[in-house]
Amino acid sequence: MTNSNRSARRQIITVVLLVLALVGGLVRWLAPQPSVARDLGTLLMVLWLPIVGNVIAWLIRRAKTPKQVPPGFAAGAVFVPHARIELVLLKTDVPRLSRPIRAGYFDGALVVGSEGFTTRLLVPPDGEPAPGVPCALEAQFLRPELALPKLAAGTRFTLLSGRTVLGTGHVLPMVG
Repeated sequence: MTNSNRSARRQIITVVLLVLALVGGLVRWLAPQPSVARDLGTLLMVLWLPIVGNVIAWLIRRAKTPKQVPPGFAAGAVFVPHARIELVLLKTDVPRLSRPIRAGYFDGALVVGSEGFTTRLLVPPDGEPAPGVPCALEAQFLRPELALPKLAAGTRFTLLSGRTVLGTGHVLPMVG
């Protein structure tokens, strides 16, 4: 189960339990003092208690997340190729993910071992990569002084977009 599926399920469960607690509060408010309906309303309200810890943890995580956008390529910045790569996109059964890289600039991360380097790929209009088919692209790194020593010709890498693995490849020698 992926993290996004788990998160979506948690959100659904949280909303359902909140609605049940609200219904329980309404039943408790409207029911006469000594009655089974009032007891059931109390029980529905108590079902919400385990979720309170999750809500508090979410609020704390939200408060701790940085408010600034992580550094990236400036809008309209000139593309300066630092490396050439050969990329092979992974095949997928999800139609929406079958062509994740379109013509133009594509921002992602090249990962080598446990290190990742923010990169921008230049995808020509007639050279959009297809899953399973190798294609050569030019890459620009946000921090070339850190990336280039680790990405010598022949180095194998994985391409990520966010947390999604899109493909694998290797670094090609630069053509002078």
